[in-house]
Amino acid sequence: MKVVIPIVIGLLVVGCGESSIEKVAKTLGDAKEVEFEIRAEANTEDALASQLAALSPGINEVKVEHDGRLRRLIVTTPKTFSRQNLYPILFCFHGAGGKADGPSKRWSPHADKRELIVISVEAVQPLAKWNFRDKFHVEEHDDVGFILKVVEALIATKIGGPKTIYATGHSSGGLFCYRLAKEVAVFAALSPMSCGMVKGAHDPDEKTKLVPILQVIGDQDKSFNGSQNPKVTMYSAVKRIDVWRKFNRCDPDPVVIEKGKEIIVLTYVSQSGIEVALCKVKDQGHFIRRDLRDIADSLALDFLLKHKKNTK
Repeated sequence: MKVVIPIVIGLLVVGCGESSIEKVAKTLGDAKEVEFEIRAEANTEDALASQLAALSPGINEVKVEHDGRLRRLIVTTPKTFSRQNLYPILFCFHGAGGKADGPSKRWSPHADKRELIVISVEAVQPLAKWNFRDKFHVEEHDDVGFILKVVEALIATKIGGPKTIYATGHSSGGLFCYRLAKEVAVFAALSPMSCGMVKGAHDPDEKTKLVPILQVIGDQDKSFNGSQNPKVTMYSAVKRIDVWRKFNRCDPDPVVIEKGKEIIVLTYVSQSGIEVALCKVKDQGHFIRRDLRDIADSLALDFLLKHKKNTK
């Protein structure tokens, strides 16, 4: 929450020359407004709920403290936004070193096109890397707990429903999607993009719930064929899809769809309708060409939004 406090610099100063007030006036002007972020209120869950309850049509900035850190969200609602409706929610996670502004610019146009709410989340600065695996970064932050906190607030304030919450992320943000897919059961579907998947840390286990996943990746991305270093081993794109296909009990024979000459989507479907898919973009690296990326983004949204979470 932001409180704007006007500070008026007086023009009459008695008994002094160029005072400190006059010096301040030169810097701020005679009637400048200075913004103070009130962190004390942002410390409470009520602050998050109150900010979400005050959302208006278009772009909104939300700040809330979690685990001792001030976290930032850019929340884009449709122009027709009404508190009388429940909306699908799309969480977006930027790549390493990024900010919430990048994914917000990329995904927010879909708020109107798809009648959904786009929430671009910012990792803790200045490292700005998602905690996609414990004890990987020098600094660790409770990113998973923070996302769960936001999801709970969205449901409690009746902005979004528990059946239509989705996530996507690029690079480090995509890796974080795989962690979320394994560890939490709040997403109806996820779409990691231009990223790897950590062997072991991201493998589904006995606590993991069935969840649809679409991986978008260029076949020239360095993570497409997997990688290995002293800290982590990354599965290849084919292997990670196979891991989740088997976990979700999908048929081994995919449905194949081609979008032009550059994009091919292989979708594996289970008898219960759970899908695992690989969207491969030909001759593209870590940053997919804009026109092809737009097509892939649209395919990802088609995939995500057709799935509803079973809350029974």
